[in-house]
Amino acid sequence: MNFLELVQALHSECGAAGVAPTAVTGQTGENRRLVNWIIRADLKLQRKWINWKFLRATFSSGNVTSQGVATLAKPADLKTWDLKTFKITYPGETEQYPLPAVEFENVKHTIIDDNEGPPGRVIVMPDNSLMFEPVPDGAYTIGADYYSKPVALVANDDVSAIPEEYHESAILGRALMYYANFENAPEIRRQGEELYTEGLAEMENHQLPNQNYSRLRTGGGFEVIGGQFDDTEDYYGSW
Repeated sequence: MNFLELVQALHSECGAAGVAPTAVTGQTGENRRLVNWIIRADLKLQRKWINWKFLRATFSSGNVTSQGVATLAKPADLKTWDLKTFKITYPGETEQYPLPAVEFENVKHTIIDDNEGPPGRVIVMPDNSLMFEPVPDGAYTIGADYYSKPVALVANDDVSAIPEEYHESAILGRALMYYANFENAPEIRRQGEELYTEGLAEMENHQLPNQNYSRLRTGGGFEVIGGQFDDTEDYYGSW
């Protein structure tokens, strides 16, 4: 479902007064609140875990070092790197080799090799740019995986990064909860909670590095990298 369709579905499900919006821009009053609740619900879900599979992206072709230049810029949409996935391809070759990666915080007390040579490790700087040690003596292609920043819905046809099978459950359910809180409508709150709880469980089963779909079973476990987010601040732990 696109952004406008989600807003129209919310209008229908909560029994809002008047005609459903025909655009997500230029709205006022309750329709404007419906638009904002869909935006908020979508971002809330995207931010719940750093390592959602749908936020995973690849830093690969075209990311080439220059001789005598120690750093490479981060991708514009980067939230955090997966430090276990860095690889290097040497000039004139096609095979990738593992490249150790460390956070600057863990090596800031050491002397960093500023001589030129084949990079032996990459240091993730505080701004998430990359610094190579030693300084590259040529053009090396760097590859890695990372998790991208959540992106807000803006235009009618925008589609959430969240897979579509969870739009009518998780996103819509969370938005119904926001509506019910505003309107003090406990029945709609319960309806929203049912949709959201079911949708979130399915998302966590299929969109996290999960073992045996353990979100809906006992005795299993799944790995979550980082922490949870709320609507206003980002919290995440170490890798």
